[in-house]
Amino acid sequence: MANQSQSGASRLSFSVSTAQRPDFKGKLVAHVFDANGTLIERAPVNNGKLELKSTKRDAQLPRVLIAPEIENEADCGEDEIGVERLLKLGAYEPVLRRRGGVLDRIVIPGQVLDIWPFCFCWVRGRVIRASDNLAVCNARVHICEVDRLPWWILRLPDRDALRLRDDLLEIIKNPPIPVPQPPDPIDGPRFIDPGSLQGFNPQPDPPIFDPQVALRFAEQAAEPGIQARALAQTASIDISAELQSQLLSNSAATVRNALSENWRLVAPWLCIWPHWWWRFRCDEIAVVDTDGYGNFERLIIYPCQGDHPDLYFWVEYDLGSGFETVYRPHIGCNTYWNYDCGTEVTIRITDPRVPACDPEPPLQGKQVVVKSIGRTVAVREVGGDGLANGTAPFGHALEPRVDFGREALIASGIPYYRWSYRRRTGPDGTTPDVGPWTPMTRSVYRHYKDGTAYPSDVMGPMPTTGPGAAPEENLFRIRPVDSPSGEEWVVLNERVDLATAYFDTHTLPGNPEYTDGVGWSDDLAAGLYELKLELFDNAGNLVHDWAAQGIDLRITDQDAPFGTGTITTSPAPVSNQLISAGHIDGFRMLVRVDNNRCSAQIHPIAGDVTPDADCGFHLYDSGDDAGLSFTARHPNEFATYQFGTGRGTGSAIAIASTSGTVGQADGNGFGAGAGFLYAKDVPVAAMLGACPNAAFWERLDVRAMATNGYSTLTGYNAADNAAFALAQPCPDHGPDDV
Repeated sequence: MANQSQSGASRLSFSVSTAQRPDFKGKLVAHVFDANGTLIERAPVNNGKLELKSTKRDAQLPRVLIAPEIENEADCGEDEIGVERLLKLGAYEPVLRRRGGVLDRIVIPGQVLDIWPFCFCWVRGRVIRASDNLAVCNARVHICEVDRLPWWILRLPDRDALRLRDDLLEIIKNPPIPVPQPPDPIDGPRFIDPGSLQGFNPQPDPPIFDPQVALRFAEQAAEPGIQARALAQTASIDISAELQSQLLSNSAATVRNALSENWRLVAPWLCIWPHWWWRFRCDEIAVVDTDGYGNFERLIIYPCQGDHPDLYFWVEYDLGSGFETVYRPHIGCNTYWNYDCGTEVTIRITDPRVPACDPEPPLQGKQVVVKSIGRTVAVREVGGDGLANGTAPFGHALEPRVDFGREALIASGIPYYRWSYRRRTGPDGTTPDVGPWTPMTRSVYRHYKDGTAYPSDVMGPMPTTGPGAAPEENLFRIRPVDSPSGEEWVVLNERVDLATAYFDTHTLPGNPEYTDGVGWSDDLAAGLYELKLELFDNAGNLVHDWAAQGIDLRITDQDAPFGTGTITTSPAPVSNQLISAGHIDGFRMLVRVDNNRCSAQIHPIAGDVTPDADCGFHLYDSGDDAGLSFTARHPNEFATYQFGTGRGTGSAIAIASTSGTVGQADGNGFGAGAGFLYAKDVPVAAMLGACPNAAFWERLDVRAMATNGYSTLTGYNAADNAAFALAQPCPDHGPDDV
């Protein structure tokens, strides 16, 4: 019998059956919502009975969603689970009104019981700055669950479902081909910051994407042309005849179901089309703060028998006037599909305003740790030939990074340092050409916090007269323990706040110059250079015999870029010790400098075919060869080349394409001749394939190996494009032909 309320109205009461799955023994609870979606009560299902406070006289029956009981719900970050969240979790919503009355028995379908009960998923991660991998404290991380792709597709309106079908079929029919990347402007290099790449955010074993393709997706934000190359590698889709028939159906329902069941065909393109017409919905399920080490964690709920949740993260930070969004990348490229519970998510903040927890903890004792050139080349990776990892020279502005045991050094009367350089060889890297020592004099700054502002303090070169005067020219201060404001030092820009000096190799006498109609001259300043770091006392005297002074010179044991793990150090090897009179007087290293620009030129087709330099339309006979040739030049061979020839809009033809290191022998029959010329005679039949006549494209890319310690100097690259056609001669016509 129904219970009576004080007003005499009958309360809602139901029997609840799980008989379709007799083995189900889980505890159930009903979540009751009003017409506005506000939770008005929770009630347990006891012994197959559900009693609610709501009455039959209510103006409108409430919404009742039945779901497994969540033990220790207080440990979960989802403080109040709403209607949509419960439905996405797999809760069951019965239809309470039937034939004008209210039903009294709820039968939960077996398909629903099959995905119960609910489980907890441990979500954990760390927020760091992309520029230096330092932790970000007190950030506010929003954890959101993204609509699952099959669920999202099934709910698309007819028009959008058909549009999604049409776009997918177009990609399958006409897969993208590589778009030639225009050469970089001649006025200088373009630097790609790896830390700024905010495309696909991979996790271990992504459920959809190949890791290498995912990396290319990520790079599309910074490198023109990478998008097309990534698409070309993923566009080879083979669909069954049955699926093709379903997709070509005029029924939106058939198309929608086919897309939902084959959602993995759709998924890769959602990242590639960030400005496409669709939008994902992202339901926020928890908000957490990072601790003193940048870490965050939270338990969330998901159906034990279903897929793991698809999670997306965005971040806010209080920069002094309330929380502002500092990280909110595109959902399609940064969702952790089928998140592997417990896997650490690393969020890299690129907003330069966000400070780190402790940007540079003081070293203990009088340590000097020379870490790297820029972010990506550790000292240990630079050999005696001055090359990074035995292959890459250095160019443009080099920024040595050093950690000083500043408290101990300054307290012992050693507050200054100085970097200098001298030339050791000519451009070829071997011919001796020893120059004088020259101090690096570009100004070095450090930012610090002062209330809600971030002023900077100059570290040098310090003046020799007036406030802050140094006893000798071109001395730089070891960063003091305390900032001028007494607040923390911060790293706003790694190129400013982490560099201890700037070796501006691109301004050395003899650097390349550009002349209209001629191009770039060779780099006469190229060669092997020696760098040294020295310390000075309060009186400006050079500090001799570091070991006797208790100064410990060290380098890292790990290669750069340095990750989130522990980075250890060891005493600097002899090759990095500046020795004088048998004692260590500083640090030294050799770097090979080369700011040469590459050259790329595709030459007209030659060989047996008829010449046609103007129009590029060549006639051939059976058995003819087409002579392909190009020039890929770098004066000191510090570059790679890639040459491709393709038919129509197709991919490169293997026999007519090649790649390698400039100046070295080719492995595909393109003989390396004088002047960096590569040439090969290719049978016309092999190029035409089944076509009697065809048009061809040619693309040559020559890429410099030089690095500035952050990325390769793509502004030193060169490229060229060409096209031609091969055709059979027209048959001769006699005088009687019409």
